[in-house]
Amino acid sequence: MKTIQEIQAEARQLTVLGRAYREEYAAETGRGATITSPRVLAQLPEPAVMTGPANASTAESMPIQRRERYIDVVIDSEDVLYRLMERETPHPVSLWAENAPAAVLVTGSAFDVLNAGYGLAEEESLAERLTPYAERAENGDGDDFIDRETVAEVETILETKLLPVADRLRTKAEIVEFLEGRMESTELITRTVARQCARENRSEAIVARHELTLSIGEP
Repeated sequence: MKTIQEIQAEARQLTVLGRAYREEYAAETGRGATITSPRVLAQLPEPAVMTGPANASTAESMPIQRRERYIDVVIDSEDVLYRLMERETPHPVSLWAENAPAAVLVTGSAFDVLNAGYGLAEEESLAERLTPYAERAENGDGDDFIDRETVAEVETILETKLLPVADRLRTKAEIVEFLEGRMESTELITRTVARQCARENRSEAIVARHELTLSIGEP
């Protein structure tokens, strides 16, 4: 999961590309031409959305939808607008029915569209991976399978090792609530994504200092 700092760094790069696009737009307009097509700036993670029973006997007939998300830029009254676009591609059997892309978010902030795009991808991915655990909890089997191994499996899915110790402990307590059926998976995912985004990037630096000592002795 990306941190706020990582998303901000990517947003600065998109902002530079957006400004370059506006300059090109202005130059083309000055020559009597107009750029009408949006420019794609970044492709976002593309999770597979699976519907139907997930078992070996039905794997061949199980429909799979691929959700493509990307960020493009357009000019509106000389303002640079960034758009989070989404398009769903149905099962390969019906590729002819591919949907047209739709705008999920339109804003002048590259950070906002990046943050929203990464957030959606993380939430969908985690929801897919937590589905088996949520189904057991809904069926009332929570007390029968809550053990250290199961908790550790969910911790791995949520990447809790990346979190500070305090947040790691809070998340572990929420995992237990989730497995016991006392917390919805959507709430657990929302809290986890927020903590992962807010964590600070850890880095190490080696600083070398050179000193020169001048000694003056008596002749």
